[in-house]
Amino acid sequence: MAELAPFHTPRPAEYAPIPKPLKRRQLKSVSLPDGPRSPLLTLQFQQDTPGFLRQARDEYGDCTSFFLGGQLFIGAFSPEMVHEVTVSKQHQFIKGVGFDRMRKVLGTGLLTNEEPIHLRHRRLMQSPFHISKISSYANTMIDLTQKHISNWKDGEVVGMGPEMMALTFDIVADILFGADISEDTQKVQRAMHVAIDRIERTMLPGLDRFDNLGLPYFRKFGSAANELHEVATRIVNERIEKGIKRDDLMGVLLEATTPDGEKLSAREVSDETLTLILSGHETTANVLTWVFSYLSQNPKYWEFLVEEADLILKQRSSEDFARILLSAPWSSAIFNEVLRLCPPVWVAPRRALEDVTLGGFEIPKGAHVLISQYVTHRDAKYFSEPDEFIPERWFNDFEKTLPRGAYFPFGAGTRKCLGDQFALLEARIIILEIASRMRLELQTAFPTAQPRATYRPKGIVPMKVNLI
Repeated sequence: MAELAPFHTPRPAEYAPIPKPLKRRQLKSVSLPDGPRSPLLTLQFQQDTPGFLRQARDEYGDCTSFFLGGQLFIGAFSPEMVHEVTVSKQHQFIKGVGFDRMRKVLGTGLLTNEEPIHLRHRRLMQSPFHISKISSYANTMIDLTQKHISNWKDGEVVGMGPEMMALTFDIVADILFGADISEDTQKVQRAMHVAIDRIERTMLPGLDRFDNLGLPYFRKFGSAANELHEVATRIVNERIEKGIKRDDLMGVLLEATTPDGEKLSAREVSDETLTLILSGHETTANVLTWVFSYLSQNPKYWEFLVEEADLILKQRSSEDFARILLSAPWSSAIFNEVLRLCPPVWVAPRRALEDVTLGGFEIPKGAHVLISQYVTHRDAKYFSEPDEFIPERWFNDFEKTLPRGAYFPFGAGTRKCLGDQFALLEARIIILEIASRMRLELQTAFPTAQPRATYRPKGIVPMKVNLI
C-alpha cells in the first residue's frame, strides 16, 4: 500500500491523546485567573494578537484567562511560567493550536513532533547541528551572500523582505540538498509560501474543518503540501536507491546513527528536510529584514559593524571562524536586540495534558496555554525601555543576569530550536557582508508587523542601496 502524504496522515498513535477542550459552561465553578471577557474578544484577538496578549498581561498580570471559539485559553507570561512550560514541566504539555495543520505539511519533523518520536529524532539530529559541523557551512554562506548582494546596484531600491527570503532560501537549500533541488527551487519556494500562508491562519481552534470542504483557498493548501512532499521524497529516495553519498546536510541526516545503530527512515528524513527548509529561511529572513530596518533608523551602528566586518571576515580560513563570528560583539548585540523586539516565533501554543500549577496558578487539564516571546521580551522588569532599540544592553554578559525564561527567542528545553547556532551564524555573516559594502536606507516609514506563524514585517520593505 502506498504511503500517505503528510496532509492525509493521521496523528501518530504514539502521541499522548489530545484532551477535550474546556468550554466556558464547564468552568462556572472553577477559579480562573482574571482576564478580558469582551463580546468582541475574538475579533480583537484576530486583528492584533501580539497587542492583545500584551494588553492582557498589562491589565491582568502575568497569568490571564480568556475564551476563544468558546474554549479556555491561559496566557502565561512571567519568566517563571515560561520556564515551567518549556523546561521543568514541559512533559505536562503538548503542542497547541495550529500544529496539527502544520503537521499536514511537515509530517513528523522536529517542529511538529510530540514525544516519544520527537526525542528520538532530536538525538539523531544533534550531531549535524553541533558547532563543529555547522562551522563547515560558513564559507558556503559567505559565497552565496556575496553572490546575491553583488547584483544590487548603487542607488537601486530593493525589496528587503523578498531579497532576504531568497538569500536565506538559497543558503539552506544549498547546504541541505546541494544541486539536487536546483530544478525545483521555484516550485518549492512557491509551495512553501502557500503552505505558510495557510498554516498561519490557525490560531483559533476549529479552522482545520475547512481543509476538506473543497474550497479553492483551502484546496491550494493540500496541493502545496503534496508538492513539497513529492520533491523531498523524490530527492531522498534517489539518494538511497542510487547510493549517492554527499557531504551536504541531507547526506548527514541519511547517515545519522544512534549508538544502537538506529537511523531515520526515508520518510523521516523527508519530513525533517521540509522542516529545515521552513524553519531555516522564513524565520531568519524576517529577523534580518527587521535588522536592516532598525539600522536604517539608527545609522550610527553601521560604523561599528564596518569595523567588525573588517576584523572578522578576513579570518574565514580559521578553524575557529564560526566561534569568532558568534562572539562578534556588535553584530551579536544588534541581532539579540532584534530577536528581543521582533522574535520570529512570537507565540508558542501548548495544551495542558493534566492539571498543572504555573507560577502558583492552577491550570486545568485541556486548557490552551500561550507563552509569548513578544510579550515576555517586552517586560520592563527585565528590559528597561522595553520598546526601544538599545543593542548596548547586551554587553557585559547582560543575558546571564536575566532569570530563566525571560529571553527565549529559540524556545527552551528539549523543544529548543536545534538550528539556533546555524541561524545565528548565517545572520552574522549576512549582516557583516552587507555592512562591509553598503548602507541600506528605508524608503517608507518603519515597517509595521504582520504577525502570523512568524513575526514578519508587512510588505516588501523597500530600501535604497548606497554602496561604500
